[in-house]
Amino acid sequence: MSNITIWLDLDPDKVDVSYLQNKFKEDGYNLIAEQIDFADEDKTIEMGMKADAVISSSEPWNERTLSAVKGQVKYIVRYGAGLDNIDLPFAASVGIPVGNVPGANAAAVAETALLHILNLGRRFTTCVDGVSNGVWPSTVTGNELDGKTVGLLGYGNIGRQLVRMMQGFDVNVLVYDPYLRDRSDANDRLHFVGSAEEVFRASDIISLHIPLTDETHGSINKEKFALMKPTAYLVNTCRGGVIDEADLIEAVTSGEIAGAGLDVLVHEPPEKDDPLLHLPNVFVTSHMGAASMESEYRSQVIIAKCIEEYFAGKMPYNVKNM
Repeated sequence: MSNITIWLDLDPDKVDVSYLQNKFKEDGYNLIAEQIDFADEDKTIEMGMKADAVISSSEPWNERTLSAVKGQVKYIVRYGAGLDNIDLPFAASVGIPVGNVPGANAAAVAETALLHILNLGRRFTTCVDGVSNGVWPSTVTGNELDGKTVGLLGYGNIGRQLVRMMQGFDVNVLVYDPYLRDRSDANDRLHFVGSAEEVFRASDIISLHIPLTDETHGSINKEKFALMKPTAYLVNTCRGGVIDEADLIEAVTSGEIAGAGLDVLVHEPPEKDDPLLHLPNVFVTSHMGAASMESEYRSQVIIAKCIEEYFAGKMPYNVKNM
């Protein structure tokens, strides 16, 4: 029996982690599946000190927590693509490689972005709520997606999946990604532009697909909203922190933009009195973008394989702080 212990920061009653449970049992690893509060540094340290490897959800891995588990935790792999809860350079400095599962949930998140895009135009959820409350007809005369320009900020795995899913619509797609080198996808409906400002000026719907970094934090703000058409919508399925939410609230309440669909917020869960939850032209879902049965399975297969490789003496391909 192996002495290796894995801490999984997820609640198995809320997420089906049976693949990981069965695989690690087969490998002889001890799995501790216990979800903690996303901001609890003390509990992060406590759980980390029990583990040789961590499957990370949203717990804070910063200088304090990483220093405390140095020598105990050998490898951290994020259950998802985003790594904004982990200080990658500091993890490297204390000898802890950090990986993720890029692309595993791309289709699921792209579907969620498309759902928000369609809902903003047709107000599907408004109609459903109205019928549930006895309002018939509960019809909102909305806008079709056909004929619109959709702007993507960021063109990674999720952005590419969203473009694929929109192929059945008569849409023009504008993309800005300053780090993109291969632009061979360009065609008569998909155009790469030279600045984010071009995307904000020309688009009827803007969908955000950028990582949360020091550079992008709060970068979607009043300057960007001022460029948008008053009929345009904003969709965010990446990270809440890329938006200045006070500026967004001002933009949607003043009519500077038509509305927003958000799967992510700066503070999760939000306070009950958060204005974004009570605006008729803002639709918020509970960071559910990646939560499909298929994406969960793909993620767990990748995670299990990478952990096996690490403890077999190989450096997994997904390490981001080599």
